[in-house]
Amino acid sequence: MHRHFLVLFLLFPFFCLGQQWKNFTDTAGKFSAKYPPEWVNKIKENNRVFFTSPSDGDGDNFLENINISVTTKAGYGTELKITDLFPAITDALKEQLTGFTEEGRRFFKWNTVDAAEIIYSGYSKVDETIKVRTIQWYCFYRSRLYIVTFVSEAAKTTHTNTAKKIMNTILFK
Repeated sequence: MHRHFLVLFLLFPFFCLGQQWKNFTDTAGKFSAKYPPEWVNKIKENNRVFFTSPSDGDGDNFLENINISVTTKAGYGTELKITDLFPAITDALKEQLTGFTEEGRRFFKWNTVDAAEIIYSGYSKVDETIKVRTIQWYCFYRSRLYIVTFVSEAAKTTHTNTAKKIMNTILFK
């Protein structure tokens, strides 16, 4: 019994510290985020930021990812509220996905401002071989529209909890 306690006592710091996440700050200074070291950070066209999951093995042909898009426009958050985006967003998604299914929608506070989450699944009209599941967050902050999107294979939840943790670390600047 004492031996088990000693092993747990010695390992306790490793369990408490967990893994050290990396910090990311948007080059335009519009947000920051934290992500696990095994995820890859890339900046693509139009300053869209991507965090890509690690491969789950040789047969993994779809890497889950989070992408963050920020658009600035006068009136965002003042003249136009986050609730005003629906049902236009849902209608647009129905046009983009075959077999679109809305799995959930909620309104919540994100960085102390109103935000919306929509969870949906379907097949991309570009590649109808993989059914995807998407969690999307929308928020207006300082005349900016933040859209954070997590995409995974619909039947796979391996990285969903980590993705939600990453999304929750995003801070608006």
